[in-house]
Amino acid sequence: MFKLFFLAVLLLSDVSFAHAETVRDDNAQGLAKLKSGDYKAAIDTLSRAINLDHNDAQGYANRAVAYGKLGDITDAVSDATQAIEINPKDFKALCIRGQFYAKKGSIIAALSDYNEAISINPQFAVAYNDRGAVEILEGNFDGAMVDFTQSIKIDPQDTHAYFLRGTLYYHQHNFVQAVADFSQAIVIDPQDAKSYMSRGLTYLRENYANEAVTDLTKAVELNPKYKRAFYNRAVAYFQLKQYDKAWIDVHKAQDLGITVDPDFLKALKTASG
Repeated sequence: MFKLFFLAVLLLSDVSFAHAETVRDDNAQGLAKLKSGDYKAAIDTLSRAINLDHNDAQGYANRAVAYGKLGDITDAVSDATQAIEINPKDFKALCIRGQFYAKKGSIIAALSDYNEAISINPQFAVAYNDRGAVEILEGNFDGAMVDFTQSIKIDPQDTHAYFLRGTLYYHQHNFVQAVADFSQAIVIDPQDAKSYMSRGLTYLRENYANEAVTDLTKAVELNPKYKRAFYNRAVAYFQLKQYDKAWIDVHKAQDLGITVDPDFLKALKTASG
């Protein structure tokens, strides 16, 4: 009898192990599909893992991201909430839900999630970036600056934090500090098109048109559909009186969906004859 019982326990253990392995495999495949941008396939694979293990917090969190990428914010919030209910200390899931609350315009709920995530893990740089972005929407620019700076302190290689702080400096008309932050982001990631575009725009505001053209050209090389970069480069070419090039960029920006300022069009027509 004991031998039969022991054999049954071994068989159950094998089944449980195989079950767990399947869940891990599905989660790994789902995450890979999520990173590759195949969001529908990611949802299908992660759903399979969740159906096998209803306490799969990571599966719910990853599926929340996939739903969000497809614009399904309601299901994204629902899945992130499920992940948090399974593991209330999951600071990453709290940040995921906070991001979707912010997209819904539920600013107070978003801030609550970010605050909780930071209280659980004060060294999680992403939470400071996310909270800072929401604080800007609240008009709390000082709080946002503190959060972006704290994120950089935790992770000095975080290009996004430099970009966010640089953008805040730009809107505060502190162009010297804005250029410094965008430049640091570019040093860390030379393929960061948005930082080239933003630094180029900052140079443009400071009337450094040649420097602006250089950065904006790099931005469109990295992202040939970067419509704002084409538009801003058109303005830079206008300042340099290179009107033919300005027209080329205006048409490119329009083809990509930008509505060009009528006053700028009028000025370009007048200047170019």
